This record gives sequence, structure tokens and C-alpha cells, in this order.
Amino acid sequence: MEIGAVWNESETYTDPLTGRTVRRLTSAGRINQTPTYHTDSGFTADGRFSAFVSVRGRETWIVRAELATGDLSLLWKTEGVGDRSYIHRGMSLRWTDVDGGGICGNRLCVAPESAAAVFCVHKSIVAVDMATGEAAVLLESCGDEWIYGAPAVSPDEKYAAVTLSSSHPEMRGGRLLLAPEKPYLAYSHELRVIRVPLDGTGGVDVLYGHPDPAQSAHCAYCPADQNLLYFDLDLPPRYWTGSDGSTPRIWLLDVGTGEAKPLKKDYPGSFQTHQAWLWDGSAMCYHGPAREGGEFFGIATPTGEVLWERVFGEAKAYGHITPDARRAALIMDGTFSRDKLQWLAWDSLDSARPELEPICLHATEWGSLPGQYSHPHPLTDRSGRWISFTSARAGRSDVFVVDVSR
Repeated sequence: MEIGAVWNESETYTDPLTGRTVRRLTSAGRINQTPTYHTDSGFTADGRFSAFVSVRGRETWIVRAELATGDLSLLWKTEGVGDRSYIHRGMSLRWTDVDGGGICGNRLCVAPESAAAVFCVHKSIVAVDMATGEAAVLLESCGDEWIYGAPAVSPDEKYAAVTLSSSHPEMRGGRLLLAPEKPYLAYSHELRVIRVPLDGTGGVDVLYGHPDPAQSAHCAYCPADQNLLYFDLDLPPRYWTGSDGSTPRIWLLDVGTGEAKPLKKDYPGSFQTHQAWLWDGSAMCYHGPAREGGEFFGIATPTGEVLWERVFGEAKAYGHITPDARRAALIMDGTFSRDKLQWLAWDSLDSARPELEPICLHATEWGSLPGQYSHPHPLTDRSGRWISFTSARAGRSDVFVVDVSR
């Protein structure tokens, strides 16, 4: 298929749980995967389009979806299967043709106003205009010694920021090993946070470098302050699987001064699994395993003031959170349920029990694909009408979108 091609392979159905309309955007390809779950990372500002990654044959595509109709447009493609950064971390697809030249959905985001799809592929950062398909290379190469985290676009859409972590030592020099002698976590790693101009004019600013061994996969600008950036700080020995067991994972970076500090110091558990900015930028949401069992959830401002924090013993499954754009609630794909998208309200400050509302079934087969390829990773547009998610079934995955306007 050629760049610019338009087609439709979607179908709509009524969710059996809530009666909402769900559109399955894809029904072909080996992998279809939404962007990561960070605020404002997957939709254009008007809520008309989203972007996602699709693996078709031996090619990886960036696809634009018109949500109301299901029309798909091919924006960009490359020969290659499997994400280099994922392979280095030991989260690769196990197909025989994996070569590291592709992309996973976690390395894609959307600049909502300028409607640009920004993604990391191999050692480069690329931006594609979602209207014209015109592509610009923002960074030619991060270098053999680095791998990418998930990119994020500044509120003024002048920059794309991304974390860099050390590549796997056994895979430097062009080697690709799906089964290296030692796992990625067995080595010591370095961490940097960089930014590049979104207009393609070149130049790399190193915003931060951690002085001790560390690693990171996510960063995101505060929607209300383009000089404030969060990143996750993962320390040895467990890095993203538990860090050092004591240091807070959520860190805030002052872009102007280069100073970094934890969002806050104390949590009901030693590790914060996922985090994201609220849509107005006033605070961050987070969750993680609680010391006494179950899961803790919280909302805290950039000054460390806790607005809401609760431990729910009945929350025992793995999952992700992202803030809803219209209500004081978190959107979840797991934690309380293995097969549902749910809202968890956080405005009832005195409630000791979770106030849960179902959104729809996602019915993904967790773990059926390696890494995070089977994870739903829900995210919403800024109007709060659409929630997109990935669902893996029968050894492949598709992208869905549910209309929650009613």
C-alpha cells in the first residue's frame, strides 16, 4: 500500500456491558497498537483523528484514523519489524523476522494542535504531518549507546522531549540478540532527558543527566507549564520492575534550571507503577502496589500537596491509569478488573471504597504477546468523547475506540 492510501476495515458493535458504541478500527495486520497512555498523546485537538502503529507483513506503518467513520490513512511506513528499544529491554516480539527497524505504539505520540505524529524508530526521531503525510527527521541518531523512551510534545508544540537510557551492552555495534547472555536489568545504565525542535531545525538540548546509574522510559510536559517536565526515575537493581525499593519514581524537572526533584517523598507503597498529568496540569495522578496489599491511588500537585490518596485492598490486578478529560476520575484497564475499562472516581474524598463505573469490555488476552503489546493502554482526547485502547486476541492485536459522550 502506498503513502496517502485511504481504506476502511472497521466495524462497530454495541458493548455488551454498557451499551456504548465501540468501533474496532483494525481487523488486519499482525500488530496494531495505540500510543502510550499519557495525557493528550494520541488525538488531534479537534478529536477527529488519532494515530497508531500497525505491523503489516514485514513493514511497520503509522496510520491515521478518523474516529467517527473508521477511515484509515497510511501516513508513513518503513521496512522493519520490532522496536529496537524494546528488543534491548528484553520485551521483543518473538517472530523470526524481527530486525529492530520497526516501532511499537509506546514510542508514538501526537502533537494535537499541529496534528503531527511524533515517533522514535530505530535510532531516529521522526515527525509526520497527519494532514499531508510530509515527514521530517527531528533527530538522525541517538547513538549506538542509547535507546529511547516514549516521546512527549511541549504545550507550545515547539519541542519533543524524550528520555534516553543506555542500550544493552551486548547489542552495540549493530548486533541484534533476542536472547542475550545477560538480561538488560543485569547491567548498570545511564539516564538523560533531551529535547529536539519539533520544526525539524535540528539541535539537541540535554535537559538532564542523572549523576548515578538510572534508567527511564517515560516523560511528559505539564499541560499548564512548558518548563515543567515529569520523568520516571528507575534505579538499580530492579529499574522499572521496582527500582531500589525506596526512592520515589516520579520526578519533576525544571527545564529552565535543569534541577530535578521527586513529586513527593512518601507514598503508601515503595514503587509508583504509572503516572500522568491531569488535563489542566494542576496535579499528577499515580498508582502502585500498597505495602499492606492491594493498590494505592493518588493525586498530588507539583508542590507535593496530596489532594487525594487511597489504598484499595481489592485492587489486585496489573493495569494502567490515565486521567479523564471531563470528570474527576481515572480511566483504568486493569487493577480492579482483567477485562474491563473502568472509571475510578477521585472526587469523593471521604470514600473508603472504590467508586467504579464500567466503560466497556476490552477483553484483551494479557500476556498473549510479549512486552506491552497486549496491554490496552487507554487514553482519551481532550474533549473526553473518545477513549482508545488496544486489545490482543488470538496472537495479534487491534485498536478500538469507544464513544463515551453519552
